[in-house]
Amino acid sequence: MRNELGNLSGGMAPATAARLRVLGLFTLAGLGAFLVSLDVSVANSLLPAIGRDYGVTSRAALSWVITAYAITFAAVLVPAGRIADRAGRRGVFLAGLGVFALGSLACGLAPDLGFLVAGRVAQGVGAGAASPASLGLLLQAVPPGRRAVASARWAGMGALGIGLGPIVGGPFTEAASWRWAFLVNIPFIAAAWLSGPAVLPETGRHPGRRLPDPVGAVIFAAAAASVTLALSQTAQWGITDWRVAAAGLSGLGLAAVFARRCLTAADPVLDLAMLRSRQIAAANALMLLYSCGFFGLLFSFVLFLSGTWHLSLVQAGAALLPMVGIAFLLTTRVGHLANRVGFRTPLIAGPLCMAAGLMLSAALDAGAHFSVRWLWLVGLVGLGIGLCYPLLGAAAVDGLGHRDLAAATAVNQCARQIGAALGVAAVVSVLGTRLPTPTARFHEAWVLCGVFCLAAAGAGLALRPRTSTRDGTLPPASPARQPEAVAE
Repeated sequence: MRNELGNLSGGMAPATAARLRVLGLFTLAGLGAFLVSLDVSVANSLLPAIGRDYGVTSRAALSWVITAYAITFAAVLVPAGRIADRAGRRGVFLAGLGVFALGSLACGLAPDLGFLVAGRVAQGVGAGAASPASLGLLLQAVPPGRRAVASARWAGMGALGIGLGPIVGGPFTEAASWRWAFLVNIPFIAAAWLSGPAVLPETGRHPGRRLPDPVGAVIFAAAAASVTLALSQTAQWGITDWRVAAAGLSGLGLAAVFARRCLTAADPVLDLAMLRSRQIAAANALMLLYSCGFFGLLFSFVLFLSGTWHLSLVQAGAALLPMVGIAFLLTTRVGHLANRVGFRTPLIAGPLCMAAGLMLSAALDAGAHFSVRWLWLVGLVGLGIGLCYPLLGAAAVDGLGHRDLAAATAVNQCARQIGAALGVAAVVSVLGTRLPTPTARFHEAWVLCGVFCLAAAGAGLALRPRTSTRDGTLPPASPARQPEAVAE
């Protein structure tokens, strides 16, 4: 593994020092991706224990433990990514991890549900700042031809965190307390803070360029928060509720205002010309649709295993291990595959494998515990995740220069958060509020997730077919999008 990571340095001399630098950089960047992704999904398995501790039985109230994190994560991503590109990615990354650690501490010590939700808001702010900066730091350190490999492994750490969320929540809850699922973040972040200044290279701060338009940043944050709120609370409030309509319409209206602001501001938060690229637009559409299916199926799998098969949290985690393991193992090779055949083939094949696995769900019933059919289902889904998820971030920055890496990454991750909220809301609306949930409803939810995956594969068709050069790296996307010669 060390030699493979060292190859990301593109043959920098001396070789040993270059390998150690890239290994250290990947370790910290990957740690950041893992922690913030873990806290996207870990709360799902903690809600019953949280409700018991606080004496809260309302699903609507408990859902804010998840919703608060999702809203702030989505709202902060793009402004923070743009600031990282201008002010320096290392500083934004470490600052984001610091805020995330404070939020984790608040969650672990929270005396009531309101304090816990406030801690989740702080975690979301920190995650939204750290996530795009961490990938921007990594991609800055490797040649453009090696970005697919670096991004795939970084995204693999994020996928591992999301997949392990439901798995690690159970042991913490049963062995000690749900609070430790948050407190465990702190020593890892402390280690990153201590080693970060020596390991992470600071990127150029561009003192002659102002920070992004602050008014535009506020408008975008409000738009993203409103849309995510509407999607996340649809199941709790009902799709016809005035609050859902008000939040959704406000978000769309603010998005239109934001787009106009980006066209008129001297230093916009987002360069809309970036989104006119066919490759980047297709990659973000694919991320949105794929996330609907991925997060919807992950959410429904946990409910099915615990509610229909009546497995403990630890047993439910074990049932998902084949899916997580296959997906993670593929991340070590899928970047090399993209270098040889381009992004289009794996980003179409991945969602199609997931859709095929989900269509097998119709054969599952309440008595099919750990059956061969279940293994086929999670195996195909894991294969689809491993082929697709690690490459989505790399496809979204394909051909961009150094100065826009964190901003483009932030847009892609924002699409992921919006897709996650939409997918979970759609699945919850299909499952309904009736308990126990009929098995047929889970079948319908999985078919819906499969449809999202098929739509993602369709979006993948819009990606440019690419051929590789003799050295196995991809040629530049187009003359107009060559990496700029920016002194970082």
